[in-house]
Amino acid sequence: MKNIPIHKEITLVSQITNKSSQTLIEFLSKRFTYLSTEEWVGRIEAGKVTVNAHAASSGQPLRAGDEVAYTTNSWEEPEVNPNYQVVFEDEQLLAVSKPAPLPVHAIGAYFRNTLMQLLRSDRPEAQNYHLVHRLDSETSGVLLLAKDAKYLMGLQKQWSTDKVQKTYQAIVFGKFPAGTRLVDAPIGKKDGSPVRMKLAVNGSEAKASTTEFSLLETKGDFSLVEARPFTGRTHQIRVHLEHLGFPIVGDKLYSGDDETFLHFYEHGWDDWLKERVLLPRVALHAVRLEFPHPITGKAVLLEDNLSEDLVRFWEGL
Repeated sequence: MKNIPIHKEITLVSQITNKSSQTLIEFLSKRFTYLSTEEWVGRIEAGKVTVNAHAASSGQPLRAGDEVAYTTNSWEEPEVNPNYQVVFEDEQLLAVSKPAPLPVHAIGAYFRNTLMQLLRSDRPEAQNYHLVHRLDSETSGVLLLAKDAKYLMGLQKQWSTDKVQKTYQAIVFGKFPAGTRLVDAPIGKKDGSPVRMKLAVNGSEAKASTTEFSLLETKGDFSLVEARPFTGRTHQIRVHLEHLGFPIVGDKLYSGDDETFLHFYEHGWDDWLKERVLLPRVALHAVRLEFPHPITGKAVLLEDNLSEDLVRFWEGL
């Protein structure tokens, strides 16, 4: 693990490209959701936000071509595990074993502590690399990148089809039933939850979601399961396992009630949280990825064994 030193204030600039009318607060609230609308109002009133280099107000209308600048507070990026490994590379593709925790791109408090920034530091040509898909910060495993945008669209079009097979392993609470189980349950926003990012089966604006689960092994009140998602919804495996009553170990968002995640947000990783979720990261790992090569059309099989920290946890049960 490593820390990036405390960042000084920096100014982020966004140019408005949407021709439809919107106010400054509408733009900020929709574009940068890591702050609530009330928090953005406070930033605007504190003079942290300008439009075209001038003081701004929350209800100020924006037009195409306007430049919105936001000066951040100083902050320290959270710790990450920077030790990614290359598992496959050719002239068109790069696949890495992503550790956890490590965001794949800038999000929230993370700007430099990301996989893409690490890649660009290690190899300047990675400035032109593109993520074909994403893994959550706390999910480890195999991740695919395209070295040129001309290969990206074709790969992403295949990603939610049966041409691409994705396999994960997860350590869950409870004794998962033997055999194979198909979960066909739509996923949407969890109604009434104070956690804005939280999703649920049959939530608002739910979209079709299908995952196949198989039991690999059971130890006491824990199970190691394999998951094969056939759709690509956000948090799909985590939500479906919670829906079945087998939340993933270490999942602060879907293991327990909202209090678990809110406690983590306010206090970080501590003994209270450890007692409830056991691990500081989600025990979910992308172990296998199979897809047609964008040039040859031949099947590419990428494999990445369960990460060492999850193996240690499982063997120690």
